[in-house]
Parts: sequence; structure tokens; C-alpha cells
Amino acid sequence: MKDNNQENNIFKKILNILINKDALLIVTKYGVFGIVWILLSDYILQELISDFETYKLIQIYKGWFFIFITIVVVYILIYRRDNKIKKATDQSYKAIKELKHMAYYDALTGLPNRVMFNDKMKNLANNSNERFAIALLDIDNFKYINDTVGHYVGDDFLKYICNKLSNEIKAPNIVARLGGDEFAILFKDFESEETLLNKLEAIKVCIGNIWFTDGREFFISVSIGVSICPNDGCDHETLLKNSDIAMNAAKKDGKNKILFYEEYIHEETLWHIKIANKLQKGLDNHEFELYYQPQIELSSGKIKGMEALIRWNHLQEFMSPAEFIPVAEITGHIYELERRIIRNVLIQKKKWIDQGLENVDISINLSSKSLISSSNFKKIEEIFSEFDMDYSNIVIEITETAALSNIDIAIERLNILKSKSLKIALDDFGTGYSSITHLMMLPIDIIKLDKSYINSKYGGTKDIQVVKFIVSLAHDLGLTVVAEGIETIEQMNYLKSINCEYGQGYFIGRPMSLCQINELLQNDKYMKKTSD
Repeated sequence: MKDNNQENNIFKKILNILINKDALLIVTKYGVFGIVWILLSDYILQELISDFETYKLIQIYKGWFFIFITIVVVYILIYRRDNKIKKATDQSYKAIKELKHMAYYDALTGLPNRVMFNDKMKNLANNSNERFAIALLDIDNFKYINDTVGHYVGDDFLKYICNKLSNEIKAPNIVARLGGDEFAILFKDFESEETLLNKLEAIKVCIGNIWFTDGREFFISVSIGVSICPNDGCDHETLLKNSDIAMNAAKKDGKNKILFYEEYIHEETLWHIKIANKLQKGLDNHEFELYYQPQIELSSGKIKGMEALIRWNHLQEFMSPAEFIPVAEITGHIYELERRIIRNVLIQKKKWIDQGLENVDISINLSSKSLISSSNFKKIEEIFSEFDMDYSNIVIEITETAALSNIDIAIERLNILKSKSLKIALDDFGTGYSSITHLMMLPIDIIKLDKSYINSKYGGTKDIQVVKFIVSLAHDLGLTVVAEGIETIEQMNYLKSINCEYGQGYFIGRPMSLCQINELLQNDKYMKKTSD
């Protein structure tokens, strides 16, 4: 049996040699040359030489000459074959090197990719003595750059970020691009969380706040999540997952932040997942209900308008919008939710017009998602086109953060709404990135003064002066001011004294159901008593 196997192996080797094209070609050329040489040379010698002794002598010379020619020919054939092999080998090594680079490095930025980054983490995690940190960095609102100016410009932006990070991150630390606009940094040389935080803050400063391209400017912010080995996990998968949880929490908490992983963040993430799973069911079961918070003219106490607010009646318990709206924005349910709000408000507004209440304004909040998304904004336009009414008493409220996510697109979309006679209100003014420049750039009609100023302890000199300045500035710019969060008679009286036109808050009226707001609209005395 063993002999048969050996014979089979020998046969396979001979077969492999025979089917080797290069070897077969050399043998064939050599065989053809040998046969032609023998036949042709013998024929010529027989024709030319009749003397036998001379013929024998020349045959000897002919044999040696044949050996010499054979050596030269075989050398040439083998030399050419070796050159081909060397060239093919070089090309193979080059291809292997390129494939290896493609496998471990990002094609766009040249940074290490997810595969290489994971390998580095695995090696460190397997060494129990190593202490290191993983920071995930995500560009806030990067999608808007791609949607606005295209993917080629988006790629240029990613290269810009790559250059900034490469300049800041030096060995033994590593920066990688995991995909899209997500980058990862592996820190090996840090002493404490404080020093690590300082390094990350320095990276944010290096990246900057504004990116210019083709005459446009984009506001840049990054959200960063950090996990530390062994505190937050001992294997690379857990550490990466916890960094991702912290990074997403930074985004939910207003973006442009650095968060270190903590257990409570993980619990909040699980809660968000639970809410996200229930949102679609809530929409399908019509569990969302509109409430209305009255806004009054401070000088007369009469109702000037109301703000439409959404409430989720889930399992007979009302859930605060502060809990489910951020989740809806992340999951994309915000689009359908806001379209329903707009449609239902317009239906109700038409009913109030029929009842002779055409002069009552209704404010509707619009998220940055709906404002910037081309497809969803178009659907909102279509809803407004369905109703034949005067929109001058409909107010669209946006936050300054929403406008700044892409200010050029925001201005364009807000002007489209204004062309339909809708008014635009800048909500939560006095927080975030508020500036006089934005008041001049954005096509707004109303400023809603943030409740943080109104709810500050009455008598605080600085807060009073700031409120007075904002009201005066708004009037100089031809804007109307609505003060939010009025909770005391003293606050309301002060706002009246500085000529703030309108106000809303718990002192004036809490958010009310449709039944309650209808009753209020028919009872002017209620608001007159409040203003006394």
C-alpha cells in the first residue's frame, strides 16, 4: 500500500512537471532544435564530404559544437524564464504589500483602519499589566456637509480632520479611522483621567470650531466617548462598546462634549433602547396628544397665542417630551411625529378660525432634523400646501443650535416658510451659541427669551440688566420678544416695565388639553385676573 502511494506521488510530480508550461516550452524548443540540427547537419555533411575519415573528424567537431550551442540556447531559455519568474515574484510581493496595506489602513486618510486598531487593542488587552484608554471621536452633523456640498467635499473635510489628529497624536498613541466620520484614539501614555481629559480638550481646540470651503463655513463640533482599561473592561470588545456608549451619551447630552464611561450611562442607554422600541407602537396606537400652553400680551393680560406641545400618553401615564424627543431624533421617529403635529395643529387652527378666533397665534416647534433634511422638509411644505388659510398666525419655533448645524441651509428653508407668511421664532435665546450676528443673519420675527434668565432669583442685578438689554436690542432690530418661564407676579411686572410684549410660563398657565384651552379662549376674565 505504501509503495502504491509513493508511485502515485511520483506520478503526480511528473504530471505537474509536464503540465508546467514554461518547462514544457523549454523542452520543446530544445527538442526541436536538436532534431533539426542532427538531420540538417548530417545531410549537409553527406552532400559535401565524400572522404570517410574527414567525415568522422567533422562529426566529432559537430558534436562539440552542438554541445556549445545547446549550452548557449538552454542558458538563454532559462535566463528568460528566470527573468519572468523574478518579475512575477516582484509583482506578487508588491500586490501582497498593497493588499496588506489595504487590509490595515484606510484608503481615504491613510490612517490605520478598524482591523489594525482592533489588533492593537487585542494585543494590549491580552497583556494584563498594560493600562490604556480608548477614545471614540465622532463629528457632529457631518451628514449635513455631505448632503449640502457633496461627498467629495465631505472627503476633504475628513482629510482635514485626519491631518489635525495626526499632528496631535504621537507614538506610542495611535489614531485610526473606524469608518464614516468616526475616529478612534488609543492612549498608552497618560497618568490620570485629568491628563487624558486635557489631551482630548487640546485635540478639540486643534480641530477648531469653523471649517471653510468654497466660500462656505461650517460649524465643527465633536462628541468623544472614553473608556479605560481595566476600569471599564478588560477585553477590546467591551472597551470599544463602552467608548461607543459614552460617545452616544455625549451626543444626546447636547453634543460637542467629552464623556468618560460610567455604569449609569449604560443604564440610560438601555432605557433609550427601550423607549425607541416603543416609539413606533406609540405612533401606530395614536398615543401622542397635543397640549397648548397660553401666551399672553403682558400689558393687557389677553391671550396672544399658544405653543403646541406634544405629550405621550403611554400606558395611562404621560411621558415628558424631554425624555422621548431626544430618542425620537436619534431613531428618526421625529420626522413622522412633527408632521403629525403640524397637520393636527393646522386642522385645529382652521376650526378656531371658523369660531372667530383667527387672531390667536399658534407656535409649532421644528427640530434641526426636519429643518435640514431635504426630503422631510419637502413633506412639511406639502402639508402647508394642503390647507387654504392665512398662515400669518402660525409661528415656527427653532433653536439656535438647529440653525447653526448648517446655517446656509437653515436660512434658505426658513425663508421658504416665511414666503408662505409663517412667522419664525428663535427659541431658548440666551443659551448655547447666542450672538447678535445670528439675530441679524437669521430671518426671524420673534425672540423667545430663555427661562433661565426669567427664573433666576428675582433681584439679581446682572440677570435683570441682561434681560433689559436683550429686550431693547430686539426692539431696535424690529423683533418681538416672548419671555418664557414666568413663575411669579414680580417677574411678570418687571417684564412689563421694560416693555417686553408677551410672556408664557406656569404663572400664566400650564400646558393644557384641547378641552381646557378651548374653555380658556372663551374666558377673557381669566387672563385679566392674572394680570392684576
